[in-house]
Parts: sequence; C-alpha cells; structure tokens
Amino acid sequence: MDISATYRAAMSSAIPGTFVPDIGAAPKTDVIPGGGEAPGASFKDTVKSFLDDVNTKVTQSDQLSRDLATGRTNDVGKVVTSVEEASLAMQFTLAIRNKLLEAYTTVSQMQM
Repeated sequence: MDISATYRAAMSSAIPGTFVPDIGAAPKTDVIPGGGEAPGASFKDTVKSFLDDVNTKVTQSDQLSRDLATGRTNDVGKVVTSVEEASLAMQFTLAIRNKLLEAYTTVSQMQM
C-alpha cells in the first residue's frame, strides 16, 4: 500500500479548524468558503484512523515474520514487503509527530 496515498486520503478527510484536543467533537456545522457545511471527520478521528492503519501494518508484519520463522509460510517476498511497509509507515508517523511537536513548540514560544 502506498503510504503517501494513505496520508493524502487521511488529510483530505480532515476538516480545517476542527483540531480541538480532549474537548470533544467539533461542531459539524462549520461553514467552509464557497458555502455549505464541512463534511467529513475531525482531525482527531483522521489521526486515529491513520494510527490504526499503521498499527495494523506493524501487527501484520510481525505475524508474517513469525509465520516465516516457524515455517508456516515460504513467501519471503510478501514478508519483506510487509516489513518494509511497516517500517516506512513508522518512519512517516515519526516524521509527522516531529513536525507537530516542532509546530507546538513554536506556537508555545510565541509572545502574546
């Protein structure tokens, strides 16, 4: 699975202005430019979905590696592909986390 396509899909379903951590769901009546209401999931739901997908990849990779080690499968190509997808997903997730922490630090250091 293409990680960049997953990221694009996740980010396209995020609604601007809905990042409200630990306060509850954002109102579904946010008006977007051009008229109408903003459809889709909140940023929190989008991130949760993305992290669930990464967790699934890591779990599947682990299971396939165990199957290869115990002799239940001989498909080395599938195992290598799965491990590489999980590795890339984790690297991508850490890169996003680092960018979010950097943005948070920058905003928290702003003087009001």
